[in-house]
Amino acid sequence: MKKLILFCFLACFFQQVYSQSTDDQLAFQYYQNKQFDKAIAYYEKLFPKNPSPANYQYYLDCLIQTKDYKTAEKVIRKEMKQQPNNLILLVDQGMLFKLEGDEKKTKEAFSNAVHKLTADREQILDLGKAFMDAKEYDYALDSYNQGKKLLGNSYPFVSEIGAVYKAQGNTTAMVDSYLETLLLSPAYIQYVQDALQLSVGTYADAAQNNVVKTELLKYIQRYPDKDVYSELLIWMLEQLKDYPNALVQVKALDRRKNEGGFRLMTFASTCINAGAYDPAIQAYQYVIDRGPKGENYTDAKMNQLSVMYQKLVGGGIYTHDELVSLENKYTQTLAELGKSAGSISLMQQLAHLQGFYLHTDSSAIELMQEAVTMPGVSPLTQARCRLELADLMLADGQTWEASLLYSKVEHDFKEEPIGDEAKFKNAKVYYYTGNFRWTKAQLDILKSATTKLIANDAMALALVVADNTVDSAKQPALLLFAHVELLDFQNYDDSVSILLDSVFNISGTTTLKEEVLLMRASLAEKKGDHQKALGFYSDELTVYPDGMLADKALYLSAKLEDDKLHDQKKAAELYKQLILKYPGSFYIEQTRERYRQLVKDDAQPVN
Repeated sequence: MKKLILFCFLACFFQQVYSQSTDDQLAFQYYQNKQFDKAIAYYEKLFPKNPSPANYQYYLDCLIQTKDYKTAEKVIRKEMKQQPNNLILLVDQGMLFKLEGDEKKTKEAFSNAVHKLTADREQILDLGKAFMDAKEYDYALDSYNQGKKLLGNSYPFVSEIGAVYKAQGNTTAMVDSYLETLLLSPAYIQYVQDALQLSVGTYADAAQNNVVKTELLKYIQRYPDKDVYSELLIWMLEQLKDYPNALVQVKALDRRKNEGGFRLMTFASTCINAGAYDPAIQAYQYVIDRGPKGENYTDAKMNQLSVMYQKLVGGGIYTHDELVSLENKYTQTLAELGKSAGSISLMQQLAHLQGFYLHTDSSAIELMQEAVTMPGVSPLTQARCRLELADLMLADGQTWEASLLYSKVEHDFKEEPIGDEAKFKNAKVYYYTGNFRWTKAQLDILKSATTKLIANDAMALALVVADNTVDSAKQPALLLFAHVELLDFQNYDDSVSILLDSVFNISGTTTLKEEVLLMRASLAEKKGDHQKALGFYSDELTVYPDGMLADKALYLSAKLEDDKLHDQKKAAELYKQLILKYPGSFYIEQTRERYRQLVKDDAQPVN
């Protein structure tokens, strides 16, 4: 009997739940279809049973849409009694009075809502948002300004107030509100930067940038003792990638605050990351000119040389005289600072310059041999020097001496990234010399390397070797291509360019033809011929869309548009194509990250 009673109770309960669930679905379906009369029939039953915020909003909207203002007001008043601290209900009431044409009552309801605010940040934010949703922008401003007073300016509502002015189309007032906030405390600069992020820089239009810059200059003149405005101007110029003018401001601020060049060092790093080498070089020169007693002098000297190296070599267009001039600067700086563990990075750069660009191999090898035995150097740095020495020996034709050095680093740093790198370089030695069986054996081990990049490179090379050794007739092309890759490693671009045509013509596999296309693109990039490089990448994507290097070609195209041509719109489109077409690509993580940075909040994320 008890079981029967329980069964009947449960059956009744589930029937009620099912019935209510069905009513919810029907009510919402009618609401979505704008059949408000039919929806009301359900909501007037559902709402008393389940007075949730959603049911309230749907019910109220249905009443307003059918112009049943009398019932709507009753619903609002009833909710007010039950939720006296819910100020959004006053906004609903005011909007209802507005629909009825009663301006006096509308104003009273809205003003009452602002007046009833307490020192509760969430309540202030909710009311401001409610006014924003209702497009009552003046009352939204009143809410946030009243909130600032109630909270004793502990929360400035920077982005919220700015959003109101932006909605009104008043860019000047928006910027001014942000800048006024900094008078309360310079500590709010991060708030202001975050709020201005979409209004300045290369993503914003020229008019917005001009307004921000004009207002900033006004505040700098009005409050010359407030360094925060100069700091904000520097930040803005950096967003605009106007590094030369930013440098002027950084120097002025450094002198005014007597910072000893520290700010210039930080600014130079920002420029380097953006590929703006000239302003970085000038920033370091400013620190150097302060004299050798300055605490940043040595770092500025060393960093400036590194940037000069990046600018000259990375640009791909240089003369022999420019290389010699840079070599002399390195030699002079090492003579001044001395060869030691602290200057070993300069020794590495100089040796690389001599060995791979000036092709003075003996001088480069001698310098690196000195670095390898330098006292006070950490084991990891010593291993880095040993790898550089091995590279130089390989470039000089001392193949097996190089192999021994690679083997030592591999042995000393097993299961570590630098050990994997050494093993891969050693595998390339056997590859260059045509010992493909041994090459493949080493690459098979490296496929499971802890370093993802090495593992990917090993798999790519292993595929090329396997594809071109399965038939003895294909091996001559692989032998020639391996020799071309050695020449590329040695930086003999002209010889590489000549021989690539031969490789392409005799190759019997698409894997080699793809490699040739990408190497041609790489050569074009090194020479600064970016459009030619893009053409080769496009050929790869057109001819071999399902090839093993298609995703790499697409990624490198995007990087070229992004980093060298600075066409972020094209870059974003190419990154998007990569995400959609090659979701399993090795480059997918960095592609997604950069794509999100480029599109920001203006586009839907790609899944």
